[in-house]
Amino acid sequence: MNKKIAILLKVIVSLGLITLLVNQVDFNKIVNILKNVDITMIVYALILLIIQVFIATTRWQSVLKCQKIMLDYKNTLQILWSGLFFNQAMPSSVGGDVIRGYYLKKQGMTLGRATLGVLMDRLFGMIGLVLLVLASLPLLFELVDDPIARTGVLFIAVGISLALLFIFFTDKLPGNFSHFKIIKGLYSLSREGRHCISDRYNGVIILLISVLIHLISVFAVMIMSIGLGLDIEWGGFLLMVPLVGLMMVVPISIAGWGVREGVMVVGFGYLGVAPEAALALSILYGLSVLVVALPGGIIWMFKKSHSKK
Repeated sequence: MNKKIAILLKVIVSLGLITLLVNQVDFNKIVNILKNVDITMIVYALILLIIQVFIATTRWQSVLKCQKIMLDYKNTLQILWSGLFFNQAMPSSVGGDVIRGYYLKKQGMTLGRATLGVLMDRLFGMIGLVLLVLASLPLLFELVDDPIARTGVLFIAVGISLALLFIFFTDKLPGNFSHFKIIKGLYSLSREGRHCISDRYNGVIILLISVLIHLISVFAVMIMSIGLGLDIEWGGFLLMVPLVGLMMVVPISIAGWGVREGVMVVGFGYLGVAPEAALALSILYGLSVLVVALPGGIIWMFKKSHSKK
């Protein structure tokens, strides 16, 4: 019942935010912008997003290797893509991380190791996102004049950076709270995370791949904007797309719908982009991510039917 209530609340948040945005803009303008899209540019963006899945698989495989979990690339790709499908296409209590952990456990791992294998990948994904946000902060002062917006972005960037540092050094804090299950899990995540980072070769590669994955999202949105005929400075994408990613981490909506649109409309609004154009771009990006996730559903169904035999 609690899970159903949580799903219902997420649906309400997504629909509420999207309805609020649509009521604030000229919907006919959005339709016209989307009708005149250059399909070739969208195909290019979709190809980039598909490549992103394969690169994300390489990162997860490297993260698992840090934990002495050896999974071949094909199997890792199938599990990750199935998880992506559940994250994007299924408004259910069974999220993509649960699916990934489930299939890791089916490989013979303990529940603890499987969970850690998924959380570690999430952790490094977040690190890559924060590194990109921090690197783009000079653009904030160049492109955005509003002091409140600047302060808000800095607050978010610093706050999440401190949260990541806390995670990495939880087990070094005074006192021992390992009798609490959640704290014990954080201790494990902290130790394994530092171990992975300290592995000079593997750690650097994982961090570089994490940044690259989010850069691909930046380029994909940029190409989509060209397809929509929007005139947005390249620095705006490098600044706004990672911030959108950070806001979507908060699990208050279905696959980020509503949150992504709100952040893009407000964020690109500071760069002089009309709300209709920003909303059209956000909708197109969300649908593109959904399309890329759909093969994961086919993979999942195949794995499910194969396991029943």
